[in-house]
Amino acid sequence: MAFRKKRPAMALRHLSFGIAMTAATTVTHAQGSVTIGGLLDESVAVYRDNGGHSNVRMQDSAIYPSKFYVRGTDNLGGGLQASFSLDSMISLSTGALDPQSRGALFENSAWVGMRKVGIGGFRLGQQNDFAFDYFLIGAIDPATGIAGGMLNFRTGSFGADLLGLEGPAQIGAGLAAGAPYAPYTNATGAPVGMSAINWDRVGGKRMSNAIKVTTDEIGGFSAGLMYSFGEVAGDFRNGSGKSAAIGYRHGETRAAVVYTEQNYGAVNGGQSGIANFLAGARTKVSRFDFSGMYSQARNTFSGARIYALAGGIGYELRPDLILGGAYTYENGNAQLKNVIIHQGALQLTYTFSRRTAVYLVGVYQRTNGAYAAEIGNILASGKIQSVAAVGMMHRF
Repeated sequence: MAFRKKRPAMALRHLSFGIAMTAATTVTHAQGSVTIGGLLDESVAVYRDNGGHSNVRMQDSAIYPSKFYVRGTDNLGGGLQASFSLDSMISLSTGALDPQSRGALFENSAWVGMRKVGIGGFRLGQQNDFAFDYFLIGAIDPATGIAGGMLNFRTGSFGADLLGLEGPAQIGAGLAAGAPYAPYTNATGAPVGMSAINWDRVGGKRMSNAIKVTTDEIGGFSAGLMYSFGEVAGDFRNGSGKSAAIGYRHGETRAAVVYTEQNYGAVNGGQSGIANFLAGARTKVSRFDFSGMYSQARNTFSGARIYALAGGIGYELRPDLILGGAYTYENGNAQLKNVIIHQGALQLTYTFSRRTAVYLVGVYQRTNGAYAAEIGNILASGKIQSVAAVGMMHRF
């Protein structure tokens, strides 16, 4: 048995720095390998709103989620492979698990599976749905693929209304029942609202007790189906979820369509939830990268709905210096007070090596006043908010 450094799958000169986190220490033997690695992203950020308030803070995961993982494969012969993944999201600011993990060590993913090379395979366990696979890992998302990263995700301070929760009691009960959004609290600590950051699931929202079946690329096309068991005795629908996707890739061009529906205990007693639809594409022409997508979230019980149109352009100033810009338009229906959100982002990324990069990023958001502005789970005092951050990313 020997240790070796696994060569990164792609150079850091691309904006999709965090996509191929394979510069990791790998233990290999004749039949397979075990890889220990991760991605670290930390920055100093300044938040400002139209009330003149400012907040300087350490910012975890401004561009990509910081994580630590253990992954392995076992070559069984004849192109058949067994594999596993155990992923933890972490906070570099505190050294603790990321708050999204809700105390679970491997909340980010914990699965085991099998794959036949050239055909496809399956995975069993806790894992992200296809919005994460095709739009973040596949770099179609203009935010993580072009400019703004996780700070530029589709978001809004309407999370409670999207779930149909009103008042501290309902919001608190919803959180206890597994509501997918982060709460806002008042001076007494009571929850009074919820951030709907990452409402289209591109940044990753796990599905528990899930089986995922995927195909390998055939003629550039790939597809997948996923089902999450609610595991409530006598109630098959309660807490269950499903996801499906079709993707295409040819050279520098890729496209995908994804549908995901997840029931939550906080919505109609677990019988309903949030349905997401996403469609997008990305291509590269000379030194330019172009990306665009449509995404939607809909409460399958109340009918509350939000959609977004997002686009971005990246330009390679030099092989090690990338400039990107992105714009997002969000529009909600009457249940979400007809909210309209405009959001823009700029990002400059300099890559020192295949594993280390620094960045300067700025995101600006303006709402029509139906809800307060909100970026990165930070609630503004009015309808305008901006954030600027300087930071670094490192793969290991």
